[in-house]
Amino acid sequence: MKKKGLDDSFWKHLHPVRLHPESIRFTHTFCLGGCTFLLFLVLILSGLLLAFFYLPLSDKAYLSITNITYLVPYGGFIRNIHYWSGQLMIITLLLHMIRVFYFRAYRPPRHFNWLVGLALLVLTFSEDFSGYVLRWDVDTFSATRVATQIVQEIPWIGQFFYRLLIGGDQVGEITVLRFHILHCLILPGLMILLIFYHFWRVRKDGLADRPL
Repeated sequence: MKKKGLDDSFWKHLHPVRLHPESIRFTHTFCLGGCTFLLFLVLILSGLLLAFFYLPLSDKAYLSITNITYLVPYGGFIRNIHYWSGQLMIITLLLHMIRVFYFRAYRPPRHFNWLVGLALLVLTFSEDFSGYVLRWDVDTFSATRVATQIVQEIPWIGQFFYRLLIGGDQVGEITVLRFHILHCLILPGLMILLIFYHFWRVRKDGLADRPL
């Protein structure tokens, strides 16, 4: 008798076992989840191109962005693609969450996947803010101080995460490097893991029908 394993479970649920005909209509989902994932891929590709020219140093970060925008061939175009893809991703993700809530897809057996979606929403906002910080001008410097001070107020663990984010007792030279690592490695890595787990849960649990 063949023992059921993780691989077997994954391939078995690559597509939902049962689908209501109404669930596969375009107007049921508007492809909001797929559009969000597509924008995420665009962000990764454009971000990789920008990373070749960005310098995560407090005295050179803003200058490197200026050089990307005005001196690097097509740099301004790629930067605009990266920026607007990030804003559109937030919009499509919020619309996706609203649609899921409207169709009551947060109820069992899909309740855990709803929590995964909420975690992805938080990570997306964190990714957007960390990217904003990398500009490292007067406005972003002030925003970083305010945001990290809010983190510092979290009971018990706030001080630890505050020092971890800024790299010391106060916002300084190493802070932009910390946010660069967070923006380019840690947050995208977590998002990739959760996205594919989210996809797998959708396939496993099936799509929610329209509310009565």
